Amino acid sequence: MAATRAQPTLDERARDLLEANTQTAELNGRHYRYSVPSVRAYPFQWFWDSCFHAIVWSRFDPERAADELRGLFAVQEADGLIPHVIFWKDALVSRLQWHHLESRTSGRVPFHRKPHTTAQMQPPVLAQAVERVVDAGADGFLAEALPAVERYYRYLAALRDHDADGLVSIVSQFESGLDFSPVYDESIGVRRATPASLFFRTRLPQLRNKLANYDLNEIFRRFRHHQEDVLVNAVYGQGLRALARLAARGGREATARWATRAADSVTASLLERSWDERLGLFVNLAGPDERSSRVKTIHGLMPLVLPDLPRSVADRLIEHLCNPLTFDAPYPVPSVALDEPTFLRDHRLRGFRFIWRGPLSLNTNWLLVHGLRGHGYDDVAARIAERSREVVERGGFNEFYDPLDGTPVGAERFGWATLVVDV
Repeated sequence: MAATRAQPTLDERARDLLEANTQTAELNGRHYRYSVPSVRAYPFQWFWDSCFHAIVWSRFDPERAADELRGLFAVQEADGLIPHVIFWKDALVSRLQWHHLESRTSGRVPFHRKPHTTAQMQPPVLAQAVERVVDAGADGFLAEALPAVERYYRYLAALRDHDADGLVSIVSQFESGLDFSPVYDESIGVRRATPASLFFRTRLPQLRNKLANYDLNEIFRRFRHHQEDVLVNAVYGQGLRALARLAARGGREATARWATRAADSVTASLLERSWDERLGLFVNLAGPDERSSRVKTIHGLMPLVLPDLPRSVADRLIEHLCNPLTFDAPYPVPSVALDEPTFLRDHRLRGFRFIWRGPLSLNTNWLLVHGLRGHGYDDVAARIAERSREVVERGGFNEFYDPLDGTPVGAERFGWATLVVDV
């Protein structure tokens, strides 16, 4: 009788998916390899996706993990920015899609030639990813990566903190990684969420950015659509802590001190400017007058990733994670509180795709699980981790899942869902 073949483990399935999503590219005679988020839906290299992929790759193959980040370093700009998308496959870049809208122009014609990268950022999880790859034992990677990582975080501090309050600003909600979240609706003039209003109102700030050629000084001076995003800043503060540790290991004491001071400032500013005592959540601050968005979304929970968050504040956030009316869904953590009028179980509004308006995602779950453990909330972290593994076991690696029944509702065979092996 033939032996029964064992089913692949979750780790094996995660590695197989990242391997299947691996692409190769060449720039200036050097070859790169990276995992796309999803072969069909997202065929380019995305910044925070690759950081997440590197974290998972570090569990299996440290050198492959390092390669995932080398593709990002290859396109770092002179000011330190690492763009949020690299269009390695020129043939897939379209004049009719967002590719040109999110990129700088050349000359006077806004859509003159195909871009190689966007001019936007994404949540800065770079130092966290580099630290995991270094910890995994990638030979010489600390010395190789540290200069690029430092330049990136100094870019954020110098060019994104235009009011010098310790918090960085995004100039498009698409820089937050949580593209169509209702936390942005009011700030862009969406009074009633319809496919038409969401599409045009979200793209209008990008058109302004494009016409300003993504000149940050001009954007901050002329426009009001920039905002200090809680998730972006929480991840920024966490990344600065990781940079401080990496710099200390690499003998760059001055950099370590700078990063520590900057991280301290992030937490202090979030507490002073973004904490909403009545809501018991952190809120986004929109425009030069820092109007607060009081829509309850996963943004408001993300400062749990900060190790220096006061216990009293963390306890208030835990109340939401344990409240079945807001974020304690049967399959946590929904990207929008269950009692918000804008909450959607699916990633579609009237048949059109508008993501981050309710479904849970494994990348934010991963961030929260590790943040919760860092603060000693092991039981809450364990429940989120257990339910995260359950939705993947049942529905495969997906971009999003319905928080009420766990059904996959996003792009299939999605890379960052492999983070489930690290919760």
